[in-house]
Amino acid sequence: MITALDCLYGSLLDAGLFDSFLKQFARVADADSVAVFDFDLSRPDAMRFTSTAADEATNARFMAIFPTINDRLWWERSERDMAPGVVINGIDYASASEIKATRYYRELLQPLDIVHSAGVCGVMRPDAQCLLTINRSEQRGPFGADSIAVLRAFAPHWVRYKQLEQRIAASHRDHRGHPSLAVFELGPTFDVRRMNPPAEHCIASGWLQRGPDGALRMHDARSQALWTSCQRQAMSAAAPPPAVPVYGHHAEVVAYAALRPQVDGSLTPRRLLFVRPLQPIGVHADLTATLRASCGLTASEAAFAVALRRSETLADAAQSLGITVGTARQRLQEIFEKMDLHRQAELFQALDSLAELNDHLYHRAEPQLA
Repeated sequence: MITALDCLYGSLLDAGLFDSFLKQFARVADADSVAVFDFDLSRPDAMRFTSTAADEATNARFMAIFPTINDRLWWERSERDMAPGVVINGIDYASASEIKATRYYRELLQPLDIVHSAGVCGVMRPDAQCLLTINRSEQRGPFGADSIAVLRAFAPHWVRYKQLEQRIAASHRDHRGHPSLAVFELGPTFDVRRMNPPAEHCIASGWLQRGPDGALRMHDARSQALWTSCQRQAMSAAAPPPAVPVYGHHAEVVAYAALRPQVDGSLTPRRLLFVRPLQPIGVHADLTATLRASCGLTASEAAFAVALRRSETLADAAQSLGITVGTARQRLQEIFEKMDLHRQAELFQALDSLAELNDHLYHRAEPQLA
């Protein structure tokens, strides 16, 4: 186990060691193969599937055909129990006969001679999931107590590794000065299913909007016309749609959006919309950043305050951010406490004053002094 852990932590600096870790861990856990599924909406470059039983072409094909947990029977059934550090034994959630009846088995597991799996969760958030699995053939049978014990001993290291990996990636992005990439996961009708924190910022800023049906819309009529055309092109399975300029409230382009087309027509339609701001989110001087810097609000509280100012009602603000009304009430109370306010009317007055100040400081020409 020690050698495998050395390779795991060493891969943070030398990516080539990660494959060595997987192979060594397969031996330690008495498995035929080890696989990692890593899906992170905040870092599209980190979406990956790696298996010691498959070559690079098979790994790439897997990511193209199965971009979500759909049809991964035991994983889908165990999702409610997953949390960082939790160990899952597939046989507890789906029998071998049930697994063999799925398309996932026919197209991926069967060619790799895999039926039985167990895994340890490294990340489980609304915008990210990561699971390391150990796998066996039907002939070798399910994993016993010894292999599960290995997973439980390894679990804290896997969680710690994923935390370190995320921190290193974040520091690299901050060092390069790249804007935050907003990512929306869209359903069949281009309704918002999930979004990462930068995407919440786009909604709170009013660049993009969620309708009553959850469908994503652009704030500006020009952007909306292009967005509608982009949707039609994506549904026709033509070439990838072009980037759509996103306009702000001062008729200026604030970001560009690109839609990743549907990857497989036989699956439930799922698309990702990437929105790249022209300035780093949270760095440029907007009302959200001002609330965080001047009033001590968290990113989620500031985003909610801005959304509430635009929506005016608690329910509409909650819907625009994809949170429950209960969560919205809790955030409003936290905002009141931090800003020493007691009523929504007082909050709107404060937000209007801060917004007007920002408008003078960052969007209008400097006044001429006599």
